[in-house]
Amino acid sequence: MPADISGKDAVTRALTVYNDGFALVKEERTLPSFPEDGVLRYLDVAQRIETESILVDGVRIRELNYEYDLVDKNKLLEKYIGRELSIVDRETGKARRFRLLSAQNGIVGEDVETGEIVLDPEGEIRLPELPGGLILRPALVWLASPEENGDGRVRMSYLTGGMSWETDYVIGLPAETGGEEEFRLTGWMTLRNESGMTFENAKLRVIAGTVNRASSPFDARIIPEQVLYSQAMPEHESFADYHMYTVPQPVTVKDRQQKQIKLLEADEARGHIVYEATYHDRKPAVFLEFRNSAESGLGFPLPKGRVKMYRENPSDGTSEFIGEDRIGHTAKDENIRLLIGEAFDVTIDSGRADTEKTGRYEDETYVYEIRNAKETGVDVLIRHAVRDRHWEILDSNFPAERRFNEVRIRAHAKAGEETVVLFTLRFDRSVTVTKADEE
Repeated sequence: MPADISGKDAVTRALTVYNDGFALVKEERTLPSFPEDGVLRYLDVAQRIETESILVDGVRIRELNYEYDLVDKNKLLEKYIGRELSIVDRETGKARRFRLLSAQNGIVGEDVETGEIVLDPEGEIRLPELPGGLILRPALVWLASPEENGDGRVRMSYLTGGMSWETDYVIGLPAETGGEEEFRLTGWMTLRNESGMTFENAKLRVIAGTVNRASSPFDARIIPEQVLYSQAMPEHESFADYHMYTVPQPVTVKDRQQKQIKLLEADEARGHIVYEATYHDRKPAVFLEFRNSAESGLGFPLPKGRVKMYRENPSDGTSEFIGEDRIGHTAKDENIRLLIGEAFDVTIDSGRADTEKTGRYEDETYVYEIRNAKETGVDVLIRHAVRDRHWEILDSNFPAERRFNEVRIRAHAKAGEETVVLFTLRFDRSVTVTKADEE
């Protein structure tokens, strides 16, 4: 007779969830008395368990099976083909015994008393016992023997699909000032469980980073239930080439649940709003730029995720949604640029103002006319792409720098005024570009 090891026998349970749609489950359970046949059933495991990942300590396993042939009406009836069952009239309570001949497309039974063949007899079907080979819930079935000097416990680890997490950030910006922006950043760990298993009172960790796997078992599904969980924030530490966050207190993660846990918070982060335009943009894109540093009120690793941004409305003090972007895994002291949207009150017209040839050189002058209809000044970053290889910035009325194949100029446009950016590029036309140079 098999001995069961259920989830109620768990002494400890730990759950490590990765970004890429899987989790590592680690459990320690008490062992029952060992049966004579050595068959143990390890119950309450994730339905999306990766059986090839199982690691067991505390018993000697000779054979391992994952059984998921669960009980349902059709399977029960198929197991009873050729056996007797009872059908009870719901009004009179009288029972008739039949030998089940077929359960395909309805019931075909042979009346035990009369020998008549009856098709789809009416009434309540009653089976004398649960047939062998069917289980009520998925289970790992082990053919095992106890370990010498064992402590009466079994420790098991396994990977399961159907679990994932990512970070959802919220940025709250104050009323527009036109200068440095001081904002509040809150990061929420959003955990999703579609593994087919509820993990009660588990020590929860999440790993930020990309772990190489041969294939990914995760497929995204809609999860109906959402829970906010905002007690003490997770503790952060570096782990191998990743970053790990541990929730201080035990957490229950239900199956088909989305749970949010506050991951990090910064009340006085600082950045700038920058309007960015290329040669062909009449309406510049709007970015929030900041450095992930202690000097900017941050300075801690930021896992990848979505960022929602809000701006305070000065008329009533409430906040309005202004844009959303995503960030990748960002180490401390790295720069972050978040796209908010497209400017409405800032317009830019650009073009080539002049061309002049002098010997081997050709000078081209470009103009960007920035009109700012806002009530505050704005910083505009011009990114002017250059296709030639041999060139330099000859002159500019605003500070300009060459970055790879483009000119970058930052200009401040005052409120209600037009600002003109004028710069000249010098090209060396004497240089012959060969095919080898291009490669």
